[in-house]
Amino acid sequence: MDNENIRFNCITDVQLRLVDLDTMGHINNAVYFNLMDLAKSDYFSKVTGVPQDPNRISVMIVNINCNFMAQTFFHEPIAVRTATVGFGDKSMRIAQEVFNKETGEVKCSCSQVLVYVDPDTHIPERVPDRWRQLTQLYENQQ
Repeated sequence: MDNENIRFNCITDVQLRLVDLDTMGHINNAVYFNLMDLAKSDYFSKVTGVPQDPNRISVMIVNINCNFMAQTFFHEPIAVRTATVGFGDKSMRIAQEVFNKETGEVKCSCSQVLVYVDPDTHIPERVPDRWRQLTQLYENQQ
């Protein structure tokens, strides 16, 4: 997915930890997925206006693709941009970027397909109209 033409309304600051480093001295590739999960939680809280309850998760990742563009080092000021870029009947597509806040350099770009699930049964179901409306309102902000 080319994130070049996406307007990201949600930017989440993240803190890197020493444990995030690999033997080469940069942030391990697997860590980016943790950063993006934190940013998704922030994004959904901003969209819905309600803090996310980890015991009532209503989306599951069914596909994720990540392109790594540049190394990230421990002292870099890093943030994650998140946007919803489309809906299916039971799914939504999310775009995210991890980037350096000072230079704007994109470290990695990610696309995900999330399936909406009933938080009690974890069975996929149609994305509720209210969820779609809230997302569209949030994404259409100036």
